[in-house]
Amino acid sequence: MKKTLETIFHYVEVVCKILMIVQVIAVSIVVIGRQVFSKTPAWGEELTLFALVWVSMLGSAILLKNDGHISVTAFDQWLPKKVIWVLDLVSYLFLMFFSVMMVFYGFKLVELTSNNVMSALHIKSSWLYAAVPVSAIGMILILIEKIYLLITHKNPTLK
Repeated sequence: MKKTLETIFHYVEVVCKILMIVQVIAVSIVVIGRQVFSKTPAWGEELTLFALVWVSMLGSAILLKNDGHISVTAFDQWLPKKVIWVLDLVSYLFLMFFSVMMVFYGFKLVELTSNNVMSALHIKSSWLYAAVPVSAIGMILILIEKIYLLITHKNPTLK
């Protein structure tokens, strides 16, 4: 499973990098158009929004995989390893619950916006909001691996 997740998230990172490049180019075109030509392309702001939402949501899953989110570890040096283990497990379970809710309500949001069209890009708004359940599914996969490693004591940070 670890190899599969590594492959999947390699491609997710590539997609994020491409979307960041698209976002920088779109913002540059909008700014130059506004400042130099006093005219902006209609698609510029929507494309930037689309890229921003997808990069943010997919990026949160990548950060979870790499343990990049902010965490409070100030008391870890004074707490026994078993307490840290329990706190990590509770943290992962809360994140799992939140991710499952994101999938459930994210799909409802996608369904709710399926009739709306983004006027400048001419795509359904549901493509924008699909970032919520897609990233949450990625988080669930990562959390399954993290909980498995924690329970089987294969987490290198707790040895």
